[in-house]
Amino acid sequence: MALRVTFVLPVFPRAPVGGFRVVYEHANRLTALGCQVTVVHERWREGWSRPLRHLREAARDHRHRRAPHRAIDWLPVDPRVRLLIVPALTPAHLPSGDVVVATHWKTATLLPYLTPAHGSPVHLVQGYETWNVPDPAPVHQALRLPFPKITVSTHLTRVLSDLGVHSGQITTVPNGLDRTTYRPPPTGAPRAGVAFLLSDSAAKDSRTALAALHQVRAHHPALLARAFGVAPRPRDLPPWIHYAQGLTGEDLAAQVYRPSAVFLCSSTTEGWGFPAAEAMACGTAVVSTRNGGVEDFCHHNQNALLVEVGNPTAMANAIRRLLDDEPLRTRLSTAGLATTATMDWQQSTAALLTALKAIS
Repeated sequence: MALRVTFVLPVFPRAPVGGFRVVYEHANRLTALGCQVTVVHERWREGWSRPLRHLREAARDHRHRRAPHRAIDWLPVDPRVRLLIVPALTPAHLPSGDVVVATHWKTATLLPYLTPAHGSPVHLVQGYETWNVPDPAPVHQALRLPFPKITVSTHLTRVLSDLGVHSGQITTVPNGLDRTTYRPPPTGAPRAGVAFLLSDSAAKDSRTALAALHQVRAHHPALLARAFGVAPRPRDLPPWIHYAQGLTGEDLAAQVYRPSAVFLCSSTTEGWGFPAAEAMACGTAVVSTRNGGVEDFCHHNQNALLVEVGNPTAMANAIRRLLDDEPLRTRLSTAGLATTATMDWQQSTAALLTALKAIS
């Protein structure tokens, strides 16, 4: 009998988001393996404190309900995957099934109220989601709920253990990577400059990345930087920083990762770290903060250079070191390619399915 899996996401996506991508990637492959997969999203709940946005986003969700698969244009979702946008995340709006997978701390708060008909509850932990949360206590409470946990990194497994979650409740299933999309350029293709993610999220700490790049440019006046993000180009972004909005997949690889000599990850925290992994798979040398998630696959002076969080001078020095030392850059990027060669979505989903069957 086919396993019936329900994923619960907090909202319907407005832009490419790593945690959403993980769910849809698994949904596609679980479906190919014979599972019946439903992904439930809560309707946008901005509230009337911002009436114009509330109405705009509510109208968008209403429109997307008619053809949700077409609305996710940044990643093809198997048409056999059932996508639902529901008025509220309550048990009444969830289908019956064998297992229910919460994918965010807020969606995990629904798990205690499910009935056996919904299926066995499990929390897929994709990040230590305390950013933009004034008090981490509700996050900790959700993470400590007495349900099985599946983490995407050993870093998150340690976070849960430090919060008192028993190791027997935790299974680690690392994310995969689409290496047909994220691949190096032809041998000898020129590389120059630094790539980085530009975001207004405090967890990405783009302000420190920009400060670091200004320091690098003081020594490399011709430095070219390539930034990418989901928002429009900031008005105060210097002209020497090229900016691309909304790139994903092959466009992101071709226009940002592959032409760049160095990729900078400035995050204060990562559950896993897709951009760093994608850049590494494209043969770009990586400088990253010690932010947790990337440390599962980024190892200092072996396949990347790691620096402390929030230190622009350390970031700048690491970038300069790679720009000035081509043999070092080549050694790290070659090792990075070997590292990412082990990242595979098929293996990741197979491990997830094994864990879900054991829970159900």
